[in-house]
This record gives sequence, structure tokens and C-alpha cells, in this order.
Amino acid sequence: MKISLARHAFGVIVIAAVAASFFRVITAPDRIRDRLKTAQSVCVASGGEWVTVEHDPICRKGTPTIAP
Repeated sequence: MKISLARHAFGVIVIAAVAASFFRVITAPDRIRDRLKTAQSVCVASGGEWVTVEHDPICRKGTPTIAP
């Protein structure tokens, strides 16, 4: 029995999409950790303080000073 080219292409695309989805789910913790590290370094570099409030890491900025 012959499988048409369109059905074969559709099957390859579906398999690729499922594989890409699994890859994104598996690598999610690494990407989250990298984003948090980037956010922390930007926070500290801009004069903020990286703190944990109720199990959530946040950037606490100092109060801005207004020049007279």
C-alpha cells in the first residue's frame, strides 16, 4: 500500500512538533534558572536588592531620590 507524499509530510511534521514540545518541557527548568540569574544580575547592577518574598524572588529597588 502506498502512502501519499502529503500524508507522509504531515506525519513528519506532527512527529517533529511533538518532539519539539517534549524538548521544551524537558529544558524548561534550565531556561527558568537562566532567566532568574539574568533578572538577578540586572537587578543588582541597577542598584536594586534581590530578595525572596513569600517564596517568590523579586527585585526590591531603593526609593528614588529627587534632586532639588
